[in-house]
Amino acid sequence: MRRALVILVALAATAEAKRDRNFSGDVTKAERYLQSAQLDAARALTADLEKRASDAPEVLWLKAELAFLTGEYAQAVRLLEKVPDSAVDGNVAMTRKLARQSLAVTETFLEVKSPKGHFVIRHAPGPDATIAQLAGETLDAAWETVGEDLGLKPADPIRVELLGAPADLAKLSPLTEADIETTGTIALSKYNKLMVVSPRATIFGYPWMDTLAHEYTHLIVSRLSHDNVPVWLQEGLARFEQTRWRKAPGVQLSATETERLAAGLRKGRLITFDEMHPSMAKLPSQEAAALAYAEVYTFVGWMHGKVGYKGIREAVSAQRDGKSARRAVAEVLGAAWPAVEKGWQASLKVPAAPARAGKPIKFGKGGMDSENLGLEAVNKAAKKHARLGGMLRARGSLEAAAIEYEKALAAGGPDPFVSGKLARTLVELGRNDRAIELATPLVAADDHDAVAAVTLAMARAAKAEWPQAVTAYEQGLRVSPFDPTTRCGLAEAYSQTKDPRAARERAACTQLKH
Repeated sequence: MRRALVILVALAATAEAKRDRNFSGDVTKAERYLQSAQLDAARALTADLEKRASDAPEVLWLKAELAFLTGEYAQAVRLLEKVPDSAVDGNVAMTRKLARQSLAVTETFLEVKSPKGHFVIRHAPGPDATIAQLAGETLDAAWETVGEDLGLKPADPIRVELLGAPADLAKLSPLTEADIETTGTIALSKYNKLMVVSPRATIFGYPWMDTLAHEYTHLIVSRLSHDNVPVWLQEGLARFEQTRWRKAPGVQLSATETERLAAGLRKGRLITFDEMHPSMAKLPSQEAAALAYAEVYTFVGWMHGKVGYKGIREAVSAQRDGKSARRAVAEVLGAAWPAVEKGWQASLKVPAAPARAGKPIKFGKGGMDSENLGLEAVNKAAKKHARLGGMLRARGSLEAAAIEYEKALAAGGPDPFVSGKLARTLVELGRNDRAIELATPLVAADDHDAVAAVTLAMARAAKAEWPQAVTAYEQGLRVSPFDPTTRCGLAEAYSQTKDPRAARERAACTQLKH
C-alpha cells in the first residue's frame, strides 16, 4: 500500500513537472506571437493558458499586453496591479509604464471612424478635430491601394493616435525627444497602431497625409512578414507606398532627398543598410535620415521596376518563412546579393544641378515664427534686401516690400525663399499673373512647399481658375492643414466646382478662424 502511494505521488509530481514545462513553453510561444504581430494566435493561446493558471503572473502579463495592443490601456494597468515589475523577465515593468503613459496622454481623446470604417482616429479635443476626417479619408484610400499592392486588407479597424507634441510620441514609444528632434521623426507604426504627431506641432507643417500612409504600410508589412522585414527594407517599402493613395507607383524624390543623395554619391559615402538598424530615428541628423530614406526608396523603386509588386510580395513572404531580407530579395531578382546591390547603385545618377534641400521639420517652440524665418537659405548678396522686405511686410507696407524682394532676386538670382515671399506679397497686391509666374515653378519643384502652393491657389482663385485653385490648395492641405487661408480658400474652390467636400472645409474654416 505504501509502495503504491509512493508511485502515485511520483506520477503526480511527474505530471505536474510536465505541465509546468508545457506551460512555460506556451508562455514563450504566446510572447513570440505578440512580438511577430500575430495577435489572433496570441489571443487564442493566452485564453488556453488562462484556463490552466488564471492567476499566474505570466498569464496576467499576456492579458495586459493584449489589452495594451488593442488600445484598452486602463484594463492593461488594472491587470498588472498586483504583479511585481520584475515578473516575466521585467516585461511587466515595461508594459505597465507604456500603458500608464498611453492612458495619461490619450484618456481625454475623442474618436472618429474613417468614412469606410477601416480606421479609428483618436485625437485631443480642439484643432485636431479639423484633420480627423481628412486622416480617415487618406487612410481609407491607402487601405485600398496598399492592400492591392502588397496583398493584405485588414478586417479589423486600425487605431490611429494623433498626438499634440513630440513629447507625447516619446512617452508612447521607445524613442527619446532627442531622437525625434535630431532626425525629424514625426510618426511611428508600433504596438498595433499608428502614432502621428499633429502638423500643428511644427512651424512649416510636414507631409502628414503621406506620413499616415507611410506608417500604415509599415503595419501591413509587419503583419504580412510576422515582423521579420529589417528596417532598411521596411522603410523602403513604406517610402515607396506612401503616395500610392493619391498617385501611381514610381520614384519621385523630394528636393531634400535629391540634394542629400547627390551629395552622398559625389562624396562616395552612402549610409549602409546595416547602419540604418535599429531605426532611422537613431541616425545622427535629419540630413542623414533624408539620405537613408532616399537610398531605400530608390532601391525599392528599382526592385519594383525589375519584378513588380508580385516580386515584392514574394520577397516579403519569404522573410515571413525565415529567409533573410538579402537572400529573399536576391532570389526574387535572380542574382547574388553583391550583384543586386551593385546593380541598384549603378542605377543612381547624380543630378546635373542638385536641388536645394527643402525645409527640415521644425517643431514649434515659441518665438520662432517671423517673416524672415528661413532667410538663412538666401544668397548673402540678396539677404539685406530680403530682410528689409520681410520687415516691411510685417508692417503692412506691401508695395515697398515687393520692391525689396525684386531687388533681392536681382542681386542673388532665383531663390525659393525670396520668390515665395514676393509671390505672396504680389497676390495681396492683386498682381496675380506675376505671382503665378513666380509660384508655379516652386510648387512643381517641391510638393512639400505649402506656402507656395497656397499662394498659387490664391492667385488662381482670384482669376476664377477654380480647378487649378483646387489642385494647389489640396497640395497645401497635405502639408499645412491648420492654416485658415487654406481651409477657407478650399471651401470656396470646392463650392465653385460643386464638390461635396465644401461642407467639410467650411466647418474647418469656421473652427480654425475662431
